[in-house]
Amino acid sequence: MQNLALGLSSKIVSSYMNSQPLNIEKTDGYDITLYDEDRAVIYGLASEAIEFKQGFYEDDKFDYFVDLSPQLHHGVKYLVVKNKKANEQISKLIQSILFIALFSVVLIVIVGYFLAKMFLKPIQNERIKLDKFIKDTTHELNTPITAILMSIERLKKENIDEKILKRVDISSKRVQKIYSDLTYLLLENENKEAKRINLKEIVENELALYEDLAYKKSLTIDKNLSDAFLMMDEVSAERLVSNLLSNAIKYNRHGGKIELKLTANEFTISNSGMGIKKEQQDKIFDRFYRANEYEGGFGIGLDIVKRVCGRYKIKIDIDSVENGLTTVTLGFIALQGK
Repeated sequence: MQNLALGLSSKIVSSYMNSQPLNIEKTDGYDITLYDEDRAVIYGLASEAIEFKQGFYEDDKFDYFVDLSPQLHHGVKYLVVKNKKANEQISKLIQSILFIALFSVVLIVIVGYFLAKMFLKPIQNERIKLDKFIKDTTHELNTPITAILMSIERLKKENIDEKILKRVDISSKRVQKIYSDLTYLLLENENKEAKRINLKEIVENELALYEDLAYKKSLTIDKNLSDAFLMMDEVSAERLVSNLLSNAIKYNRHGGKIELKLTANEFTISNSGMGIKKEQQDKIFDRFYRANEYEGGFGIGLDIVKRVCGRYKIKIDIDSVENGLTTVTLGFIALQGK
């Protein structure tokens, strides 16, 4: 800036001495202003609040250099050079900030979209499962209800047939189990008070309910039941045993075998069915999960088993060989009544 000012001052003096007109060319990046001794503008634009003394000055936006070398040649007393680069830098900085802000907003929107998609994916999966569950529920309820209605119509027209009565009985029990499971799952049974129960009585009662279903598949049931007094609510105990028995029958082969063993510390139920693949054994207790699509059900039975075991700190183990024996063991030492 100083060199530019001194060069311009020399040009002013030289042109005056040679009787040439004053001609100031524009210089990129700088504003040049010439003032007379009264500080009136001869050339250029007036600058705000500058010191009319030899030297450098600055404010928040610009740098200035004031030169007194013209010494009133062409009437010029003060030559002021203002650096425009500071203003350009501010503009560039503002542009950079705006660009960064815009880029950040776009980046946040993109990241937010993918994060939302990632977090919403489990919800979407659950919604899909729920839709499938509702469809399966409609299908599963339709079968026993249709059988009951058809059987009732026949009973109206014919003499009572033992097979028809069994069909009505089995279908009714299937509907009853579905209703009981859904009710338990939705209401969570949290308000039921634990009391001292004998699990042996509940197992025997549930066996009586599933007797016809087991007979229909020609299953052999071996049982070795001892008294097992536990502290838990009766409804949870019924859902626990009911779902284990239902699965043992449902996933058993025709003419297969079910073994039940109950002691004071442990309940074991085995079935000689299709078995469970190793990679599926950790998933079978998940709600709506079904190891296969060949058997009916909604995938909520073992979820109920898991919930009951979790609530009452019952240890649950599963041992299964594909196309072989599947054994579920419940350990309930913590539940024994005193």
